[in-house]
Amino acid sequence: MKITGVETYVLEGLLEDKVFGWSQRVTDRRQAALCAVSTDDGIQGLGEAFYYGGPARIVANLIGDGYAPLLIGRDPFDTSVIWDFLYNWTRDQGMKGLPISALSAIDIALWDIKGKALGLPVYKLLGGPYRNRAHVYATGLYQPQNVASIEDALAKEALGYKEQGFSAMKLKVGYGIEKDLRYVKALREAVGNDIVLMVDANHAYNAAEAIRLAKGMENYEVYWFEEPVPPEDIDGYIEVKQKSNILIAGGEDEFTRYGFRELITRRAVDILQPDLCAAGGFTEMMKIVAMASAWNVPLIPHVWGTNVGLAASLQFFAALPHFPERRYPAEPFFEYDRSPHPLRDGVTQERFLMKDSYLDIPQRPGLGITLDMDFVRKHGV
Repeated sequence: MKITGVETYVLEGLLEDKVFGWSQRVTDRRQAALCAVSTDDGIQGLGEAFYYGGPARIVANLIGDGYAPLLIGRDPFDTSVIWDFLYNWTRDQGMKGLPISALSAIDIALWDIKGKALGLPVYKLLGGPYRNRAHVYATGLYQPQNVASIEDALAKEALGYKEQGFSAMKLKVGYGIEKDLRYVKALREAVGNDIVLMVDANHAYNAAEAIRLAKGMENYEVYWFEEPVPPEDIDGYIEVKQKSNILIAGGEDEFTRYGFRELITRRAVDILQPDLCAAGGFTEMMKIVAMASAWNVPLIPHVWGTNVGLAASLQFFAALPHFPERRYPAEPFFEYDRSPHPLRDGVTQERFLMKDSYLDIPQRPGLGITLDMDFVRKHGV
């Protein structure tokens, strides 16, 4: 089997009256960068690249113009060889960021091809399932715009998640310590103490500020505090972790085994959060998992994007080992983005439906999904 072509799809959907913000910016649209790798056997693999904020066409161009010509004629089963070759091709300037996101999308697509060719879901190729469903938490609770009361709007949204059956949810913070504490207080009072509550600052603070906020949130039973400081500030992470009684999570803005090496070996976080569509795809994620396992650092993947990235992340999640292995292992959470996204569900013919706080792992070959090309063409940029 040989690779014969690589296509990219850039999609965009406006949020209209559902514009939302977080600690770094406000957005009025959602975008997606997808790729499809074709073979001479007629099998096509799908992948998605993770990015924040910038035009999806940038990462799509990296895939189409930078990597695709290097793939033609190669055997898609050679995932490790191809990964190392493409990484080294752009290594001088591409060790992090969008080049690795582009490489992630290609790698995911190659594993999709392997699964389809062998008639097996990807998790089987990764070593088999530790679980056949994912215990999800709702990611949402961004800062709403043009509302009379942000606290009331957030409380209403949180109650909606609770009514839908979510047992855990994540709130965006990073707007200033006093404002953050008001939001956390409003949510905890709205949903009660039986809901697991996480917060995410999207690296809005320095260590001293993050410690102040962590101490202020201790009374509200916050489960983890995500990205309290910028991803480059490893010493800041360590300082916050040492002085906080709340678990510290991070890693969504880190890339490859090399980027995660210091987070893991210095025990900078309590929970690692690599994103499959950013950190290097399946090939690299399994190396990150191996390092995390060796240092016994729990890993809960960051998940963001369309159903393509969601399906791929569910395959990875099925094969995620326990940290550590024991008779009654801890059940990891799985991130389930519920923020406004007009493209998320429509890109695939399949739909993902939560039931009793769980998503089933797709059992079909590969990622278990098929692009809805009518939808893709309609929303293509």
